Amino acid sequence: MLFTAAVRVETTHIVGNEKIQILGIAHGIISWVSVLHQEGSNCMVHCIILHHEHQIFPSTAGMSIVGDGIPVEWTEYYESYQPPHELKIRAWGVDCLQDHTIFVRVAVLPRKAILSLAIVDAIKGVFGLLSPKRLFTGT
Repeated sequence: MLFTAAVRVETTHIVGNEKIQILGIAHGIISWVSVLHQEGSNCMVHCIILHHEHQIFPSTAGMSIVGDGIPVEWTEYYESYQPPHELKIRAWGVDCLQDHTIFVRVAVLPRKAILSLAIVDAIKGVFGLLSPKRLFTGT
């Protein structure tokens, strides 16, 4: 399932007065995350994503996600089984002269879907080992 949030970061949302927005998600495994900063934000708008008050994206404390019109996205494996099933998006600007929007998208899959994908990858790996590979191509 895909969950999305549009976070409006106003010029008043600075360090110490961050914009906080809750993104409700389903229980399961976060398998993909995308953060898109509105074009024109010039990497001056920061955000972090927390789960149960623990910073999970980016995983290093003190770091934040910034951008300018190009999505920052990655595959992930983060289990979310304990309620409340929600993420907290904390965003702020640095010396911004206008408001900006950050678009956050999160894909959550049930555990059985992840296990099925792992089994398929394992089978592909076995068949890859068994099939001959051409080392050289010749004319």
